[in-house]
Amino acid sequence: MAQQSSRPRLVGARVRERPLRPGADPEKRSRILKAAILIFGRRGFHEARVAEIARAAGVADGTVYLYFENKEDLLGCIFDETMDAALARMRQILDSDGPAAERLTRMVDLHLTLLSSDRALASVFQIELRRSARLVERFSRSKLGEYLRMLETVVQEGIDKEELRKDLEPRLAVRMIFGAIDEILSEWLLSGAAIPIADGPRLVGTLLRGFGSGKTPLPRATRAV
Repeated sequence: MAQQSSRPRLVGARVRERPLRPGADPEKRSRILKAAILIFGRRGFHEARVAEIARAAGVADGTVYLYFENKEDLLGCIFDETMDAALARMRQILDSDGPAAERLTRMVDLHLTLLSSDRALASVFQIELRRSARLVERFSRSKLGEYLRMLETVVQEGIDKEELRKDLEPRLAVRMIFGAIDEILSEWLLSGAAIPIADGPRLVGTLLRGFGSGKTPLPRATRAV
């Protein structure tokens, strides 16, 4: 029997699930969400119209409002449901056996693969969500916070087991990892390239090896001018 981890369980903010109305069709709701991702990704949130989303989903305009309050509600549901699915997989990686570097690589690869496999979804996350102050706040305080805490937990465990440098600052390391992922995905979207410049193994491997050759002296800490 596997030994139970003493690690505190990380629990993110719960999303209040809205029950479907009597007679509502879950498959139709799913079609509307997929259509919204496509239209938001192609047209942008502000330019998109509910009528376009309804047409792409193959439903009447009014049907959209049976499932979602408005466009922002649609955008929020895309964010919540995509993140909930991703975080569930991240928790499995967090709780699995294996060295810290391996688990970090799997988490980063999941993030990159999830968004690079769907350019419209990537555009929604990298561009459209950031245009809504309310959604940015919701994103930063809840689900993104849980994701960053999971990365930080793996880094700290790697330090404790001497798999990573003892002088590594977990919070700084995690911001560097997330910042690199974010930039890679944004550059991929803007460039129109077929695939991002790096996957999980390449990105985490580069960060763990560092830039130095082993012969380059490390810079001294200085104050910014």
